[in-house]
Amino acid sequence: MLHELAILAALAAAPDQEAAVARPVRTAALRDRPVAATYNGYEGQTNVVAPRLADPAINLDGRLDEAAWSEAALLTGFSQFDPSEGIPATQDTEVLLLISEDAVYFGVRAFDDNPGGVRATLGERDTFYRTDDYIQFILDTFNDQRQAYSIVVNPLGVQQDGLWIEGRVGRFGRNFGPPIDWNPDFVWDSEGRVEDWGYAVEVRIPFKSIRFPEAAEQAWGLQVFRKIQRLGFDESWAPVTKDVANRLTLAGSLSGLRDLERGLFLELNPVVTGTRQGTYDAGAKAFTREPVSGEFGFNAKYGLTSNLTLDGTYNPDFSQVEADAGQIAVNERFALFYEEKRPFFLEGTEIFTMPKNLVYTRSIVNPVAGAKLSGKAGSFQLGYLGAVDEVAGSGEPARRPVVNLLRARRDLGNASTLGMVYTDRSTSGDEYNRVFGIDGRFVMARRYTLTVIGAGSRTATVGSGPESGSYLSLQLERASPTLTFNIDLEDVAHGFDAGSGLIPRVGDTRLQSRLEYNFRGEPGALVEQFRPGFDASAFWDHESFWRRETFEEAEIRYGVTTSFRNNITVLLAATARRYDFRAADYDGLYVDDGRGGEAPFVADQDPFGLLHGVGGFFWVNSWDVLRGRVRWGYRQDAVFDLRYGVPIEVGTGWDADIAVYAYPTRHLSAELGFRYQSLFRESDGTLALEAVIPRVKTQYQFSRALFLRAIVEYGAQMRRDLVDPATGHPLLGCGSSGCSLRSGSDANDFGIETLLSYEPTPGTVFFLGYSRQMEDTGRLRFRDVRPTADGLFAKVSYRFRR
Repeated sequence: MLHELAILAALAAAPDQEAAVARPVRTAALRDRPVAATYNGYEGQTNVVAPRLADPAINLDGRLDEAAWSEAALLTGFSQFDPSEGIPATQDTEVLLLISEDAVYFGVRAFDDNPGGVRATLGERDTFYRTDDYIQFILDTFNDQRQAYSIVVNPLGVQQDGLWIEGRVGRFGRNFGPPIDWNPDFVWDSEGRVEDWGYAVEVRIPFKSIRFPEAAEQAWGLQVFRKIQRLGFDESWAPVTKDVANRLTLAGSLSGLRDLERGLFLELNPVVTGTRQGTYDAGAKAFTREPVSGEFGFNAKYGLTSNLTLDGTYNPDFSQVEADAGQIAVNERFALFYEEKRPFFLEGTEIFTMPKNLVYTRSIVNPVAGAKLSGKAGSFQLGYLGAVDEVAGSGEPARRPVVNLLRARRDLGNASTLGMVYTDRSTSGDEYNRVFGIDGRFVMARRYTLTVIGAGSRTATVGSGPESGSYLSLQLERASPTLTFNIDLEDVAHGFDAGSGLIPRVGDTRLQSRLEYNFRGEPGALVEQFRPGFDASAFWDHESFWRRETFEEAEIRYGVTTSFRNNITVLLAATARRYDFRAADYDGLYVDDGRGGEAPFVADQDPFGLLHGVGGFFWVNSWDVLRGRVRWGYRQDAVFDLRYGVPIEVGTGWDADIAVYAYPTRHLSAELGFRYQSLFRESDGTLALEAVIPRVKTQYQFSRALFLRAIVEYGAQMRRDLVDPATGHPLLGCGSSGCSLRSGSDANDFGIETLLSYEPTPGTVFFLGYSRQMEDTGRLRFRDVRPTADGLFAKVSYRFRR
């Protein structure tokens, strides 16, 4: 009910789209400025000849008042592609473009008939893509329609950048968000100003910061996007349709690029970190703090050519200035994915990006040193990464495995690729893990994409012989403004081990499909899009699948997503799932008979035959000060034994994931998050597991480079001991060394983090942070919160560049 009331309140206060279509009134000074040439994207004028000035003498201040701008090319005629497709843009946008001897310049006037509605936050770099208005420049410097630079700037000049990589899953999931890797950081300059007619930005991108072919004359792919957050409108200069699988093929072109020189490109980045750790002595009721420890690290980058770069690092720090947000794991059988955050592994590693994680650089836990070579020559893209890792053993001396990652990929046709990957993680000649794979991405009839990956692994450990396994992945997708679908088969043999990757489910075969139809409303309608969809997935044991036996797990889901005017989205869904495990899967599980003996546990599979669930999602981004999302679910599900990976009994419970974002001023922001999961045993109604993770993050931005942040997170995750649902007797896990209770766990962790950060450019930073870890004696009691550890952290680095 609260969801519906919130929707009605937002819609009642919202103007319709027709009102937003009215063009803003411009002053004569803005309207009458001369330019070299005009290119109207809506009329198909998307082949731009780049004007070149030896010394444009542009002072980036967001005013666009330098004489050089009169020599620039003017890009106009934007059109909308979401929520409506192919209609003229609701607001006028003018983009000025020129190049100099060492950089490309953009100047933008983004007009708005409601300047007070422009979303602009003075925030941290790389954080505003889902919150602020922005202008996004796409530069396909190799013009290969596979990969491009994404340079984004908000109305105040705050930066966000990354690499558009076709075939990559977007940050927010498949078919939701562009396929951009936002992790790399490039050095470029920008300024912006909010005016009474909208906003203006100026951008300078040095040639040293990007890669391009070594050619006397070349052309780049060029696209410009504009986002109007309060309305949820996406607009582009070159028209965009969802009727093609590869959006880069729809970009315009930037030609007339002659004799571009990257010049000598050398970066040196020394890093000094210092920490002081403390542990709490409960008896003395005081902290025992270790002496201050410091470390020195060094990163270097050298441009061998304009398209080939060599990187090296010694003792790279993790740069973990913000801990990973807590994830619920009380009923999770498989490894969770965490994003890479270390600078050395972020830049130049796009070649290793694959639809499946055969390469996962966070598997390199504590690198001592590393080297990286990456670039593109003609239609071939190459990448090599080598590192020496340091892995601490439990009560054993630390080991230093050597990691080698090799990747090559060749462009085929207009948008397809064929590649190979090789990974090697070796501690000695008798202990290693090696994976070799071949992959291809084939775009057919512009809208169909077939992705194929085949790989094999060979693993040896001390005291045992080598073990081999295979991996196969097949994906077929259809892109369309209306009917979309995908089919995904992933088969992982029992012996397969991606030691340098992350394949969570080994020994399983998964078949998944999705079908969705998009009904579009008329421009300005209350309902902009109505998308019913159907999902189905099933898991088999690898060998059972090929013997055509029944599945172990299956789920079907029917959902309806409705997008309302002014950036409001509601999803309602119903699910049905089933588990059907074999008796052999429970080998090793026994029941304590209460008389000192044990009997094999025999799970009744009938209760797992049909489990139901309902859920929903609500997203609102139309208000200025408060925005947020709510995801909820009520379901039947299995209580799993996490060691054996099998269902024990049926439980019923709730899921929730809530996030509220507040922006009281342009400098101050706050985020309130809440995650919850529970399951109650249907056999006796008792609580089997529960997780509660509230999180509060507050940040004050003094300037674009300087901010102060505080994070408070409480993580309560509890699992009861496993019992036989028929008798209530404890379950035992038995092996050659005897039997032990399948005990639960109970953790109530409480953490506080503060950070002062100064980062004028990527690589030049000063961090000063303090964290304290505590534990509560009971879930969310806050009566006897006891400290366990604390730490002070500082980091200084400088990026020397020439």
